[in-house]
Amino acid sequence: MGRPFAPRVLVICSFAVVAIAFTWPLPLHMGTHLTGDPGGDTGVYVWNQWVFHQELTSANNPLSTGRILSLTPRVDLSQHNYTAFLGLLAFPLMSSLGVIASFNVVFLLVGWLNALAAYGLARRAMGAGRWEAWLAGLVFAWSPVLIARGTGHFSLVAAAPLPAFIWCLIKAEQSRSWKDAALVGVCMAWAAFCDAYFGVYCLMIAAMYIAGTIVRVRRAATPARLPWTWLIDVVMVSMAGLVLGMLGGIRGAFSVMGVMVSIRELYTPMLILTV
Repeated sequence: MGRPFAPRVLVICSFAVVAIAFTWPLPLHMGTHLTGDPGGDTGVYVWNQWVFHQELTSANNPLSTGRILSLTPRVDLSQHNYTAFLGLLAFPLMSSLGVIASFNVVFLLVGWLNALAAYGLARRAMGAGRWEAWLAGLVFAWSPVLIARGTGHFSLVAAAPLPAFIWCLIKAEQSRSWKDAALVGVCMAWAAFCDAYFGVYCLMIAAMYIAGTIVRVRRAATPARLPWTWLIDVVMVSMAGLVLGMLGGIRGAFSVMGVMVSIRELYTPMLILTV
């Protein structure tokens, strides 16, 4: 009975060790240091957890606060990048550890959860071996993009709902059970309470997954070329030339019917045109 349980404990503990290693020497300064500038976005996320604790402690709705512009009615925080899930994790820690230490503990905990969620997805949904699944958790949780977000955009570090959502989505499609379908909704809500972007990502993932199960593309033996397909080729080449010309131009800008169109980097919507 002990053997199947031991590898799971080893995986859980190993990810905790890796979380400490990737944030070193932060574990030596949990109550005094942060991984980002407190005068920037980092300070906002620290405030998020503090005000979440303050409102719950006062038996108030944590999605609003009277601690901003105190002479006005309570301010609605539902449209604020509030990271309610991280605030919930920090809530039981705040009184004993303090604001900064609680924030850092949650930061470490989030990386650990990211790894476990990716491990579970690879292991249970993808059928990977234990070692391959462990590598998947490692690569996902401490990928460059998530580590970079750990210097300011902490809501985007809490990415565990994404692999959990995919895991539940695959399981729901296979079982067709209402319980598994409900878990898909729970994971989507979890994602939205980490960051609004993640809720949108879950919707996009679900749309692509459903489309992949419905749509089947097959290559015809003798594909017919429609007479108007040359027009698509011309548009694609023209768009590519437009983007390259703007990137190589002095200011990368031109006017269309009085509306200025400019590009300084490959960003939406110019990225879409580039693709």
